[in-house]
Amino acid sequence: MNSRHVNGWYCASKPPLRPGPWDTSSTAPSPWGCSSPPVGHRNRLQSPRSLRAMALDLVTIPSANLWDRTDVPDTDAIAVDIPDGDLVDLESAARRLAADGVHPVTTGPDDLPLGPLAALVEEVRTEVLHGRGIVLLRGFPVDRCTVDEMALMFWGVGLRLGRAVSQSVMGERLGHVVNATDTDPHARAYRNRSELSPHSDPGDMVSFLCIRPASSGGVSRFVSSLSVFEEIRRERPDLLAVLARGFRYHRFGEQGPDDDPITPHRVPVFSECNGLVSGRFVREYVEIAADEDHSIVLTDVEREAIGYLEATANRPDLALDFTMAAGEAVMANNFTVFHARTAFTDDSDRRRHLLRLWLAADPPRPVVPETMQYPGEPGIPAQPGRVPSFASRFDSR
Repeated sequence: MNSRHVNGWYCASKPPLRPGPWDTSSTAPSPWGCSSPPVGHRNRLQSPRSLRAMALDLVTIPSANLWDRTDVPDTDAIAVDIPDGDLVDLESAARRLAADGVHPVTTGPDDLPLGPLAALVEEVRTEVLHGRGIVLLRGFPVDRCTVDEMALMFWGVGLRLGRAVSQSVMGERLGHVVNATDTDPHARAYRNRSELSPHSDPGDMVSFLCIRPASSGGVSRFVSSLSVFEEIRRERPDLLAVLARGFRYHRFGEQGPDDDPITPHRVPVFSECNGLVSGRFVREYVEIAADEDHSIVLTDVEREAIGYLEATANRPDLALDFTMAAGEAVMANNFTVFHARTAFTDDSDRRRHLLRLWLAADPPRPVVPETMQYPGEPGIPAQPGRVPSFASRFDSR
């Protein structure tokens, strides 16, 4: 077992966080909650969005939620090794179900008992939702299990972390992150091998399990979006209102039949609700929206804010880079951590392969409604017969 996991989460330096659901007692309550400020607070110089930016100026982020490379110099600082023997119950159940051809998403907690692993998974959940927002769980037996068996084990852990939501129009709740551009040149980011800039996904949490790394590249980057927020608030407070106002997002061809291809609302990069700051950003969707709709014009200050945000998120003193090894699973909070990936190259017979979950927490993190890119529940609504692919007018650039 990792020496850092002793009688709690991080021994000595960081005791486990065990608050009640979204306990914000250490933060100042929002003066306006999560909806528009009351009319009495508005005047002709202050819009609801500018008042929300003011709330961001005032909010205090708990130190337990912040980290940089001083706190996390390497993966050992966020890693937990699964103790020998703790996977016996889960692995046995997964082997039996895989032999019967059972698909993971048809199973529930009773089908995939965690046994002695349950307590560790609960601590992981607490750290992801209420602590630093990232955990690297090491020791999944990919060397002795089939992909189907690993998918069942990963799903079993995910059932205890949250509720899996649809990741694309295909409706998959357990996703396979592989390069599909040989058959679909316009495949969405998780199905191609291009570099991905710092971003966050729908849902409260994202989790990846590495089945097989790339032959080269595919380096993961994780950075505390709350630490990025604090740096911008300290160094460039003039850009905070721009980021709080947010940007309209392209839905990359995955909108519903009655929905617009671009969000009618602006998605804030940083927002505050019930004393909690949340981050949400996908640069590609912002830029494609402006490319595809000439009525959307990114101003010079908006472009500066986007560039400054990305540069801050990529700073080596803030971001942690590592290549996931086979059998490692990372769990991250989408509202407090951005993630990125370098481009990668596959061997023809051994392709990079990750399993992915988007998870909704119970209870969900309180966020402003504008953070939702798609209407309805978290995730992307399933549309049978469609694939997550979009051919932009500017793909040839």
